[in-house]
Amino acid sequence: MYSDKPADRLLAAGSTKAAGSADIVLEALYDLIAVSEDGARLPTVRDLMRRYQVSQAVVQGAVGRLRGQGLLTSQVGRGTYVVKGGAAANRAREAAGQAVLDSLLILSNASMNERCVLVQNHIVDKMSRDGSKVVQISYHHTDHLLEILGSIPNFDAAVLQSHYESIPVRLLRLLQQKCKAVVVDGHTVSGVDVDRVGTDWEDALELALRHLCDLGHRSFGMVSLNTAAQPILAVRRAFTRHLAIGREGLEFFPPVTLQHVLHPTQSVCDPLEEALAPLVAASGKLPFTALVTLGISDTLGLTQMLERLGIRWPEQLSLVVLGHRDVPAEHIGAMTISGSSHQEAAESLVETIRRRIANPDLPPQISYLRCDQVVRRSTARVQSPRRRTASHGSDPALEQPG
Repeated sequence: MYSDKPADRLLAAGSTKAAGSADIVLEALYDLIAVSEDGARLPTVRDLMRRYQVSQAVVQGAVGRLRGQGLLTSQVGRGTYVVKGGAAANRAREAAGQAVLDSLLILSNASMNERCVLVQNHIVDKMSRDGSKVVQISYHHTDHLLEILGSIPNFDAAVLQSHYESIPVRLLRLLQQKCKAVVVDGHTVSGVDVDRVGTDWEDALELALRHLCDLGHRSFGMVSLNTAAQPILAVRRAFTRHLAIGREGLEFFPPVTLQHVLHPTQSVCDPLEEALAPLVAASGKLPFTALVTLGISDTLGLTQMLERLGIRWPEQLSLVVLGHRDVPAEHIGAMTISGSSHQEAAESLVETIRRRIANPDLPPQISYLRCDQVVRRSTARVQSPRRRTASHGSDPALEQPG
């Protein structure tokens, strides 16, 4: 109740100010603990008093409260130290209003490629530094996996890596029962509302085509693995639309599907040779000057196939991989890549999980990763007719740039 007495108003204001100061110090110490290493020494009480312009009682009260939560420990004559660990770190996050992620399950089909491994490693490293627990399971058979999942404890969250395969609805349902949050790495999923993190490969295709056009290319081919996964189908349809529209001055050839290549990790050298050899003209060249690959991780096999066919790259054929620009196996230090980053994917997966745990009533969301392009030596400008003639033994003077 409000009082008109000056003394009562002064006491109330003093009490409010003290409470406010205590909250400010407590919040500041939570932030300090969050960014400190395990065992870091806290500033002295006098230092904290000067820093926050508060009394000794306010500082000692905040430190005592944090010590009671297991976030600090004090040693007589030596000082107060930060305590990090799963439970302590989670209490700090809870106090700061952040979502707690103490246990994570990562599931991956046994056909996972290097990109998936790198995503997992990044997440495991991040979670372990936060004091959280991670279990990784690579599986061959879905029924066997379901049996295993039925006998293990619940987790805070699960990441399911799809690798272009269809995900059984019953697997997603079970994970939703056992976890507060489930997120799919990739967006090959239907029939279940679930958070997903994926790449807009159509955007990556446009980046690739724009780059190739800037280099003077006017004829384009595409090869992709043989899968009905939605991301692959969407990009093939987008490429085919260019073919159907028949843009003036540009020529698009029908996409080539590698019939026996179902997963990104499979070798592509022999299937590529079988598919492209019939297209090689008597001149020893393909009918297009630029080739875009989709869903293929074996870029070394791609270069070996071109060597077999006697096609020089990038002189006779520029190559752009739609893939992950920071995965060594995909760019082999030479390939121009349009696509996303495995590191950004890992960060987005963890962020999506924390958002879901903190806001369980949010509608399921798809988070698209930023597409970018790294240009390497697999793409080059189209040689002019004069320069191509010179390279086949004509007048050396024609080899000079025009």
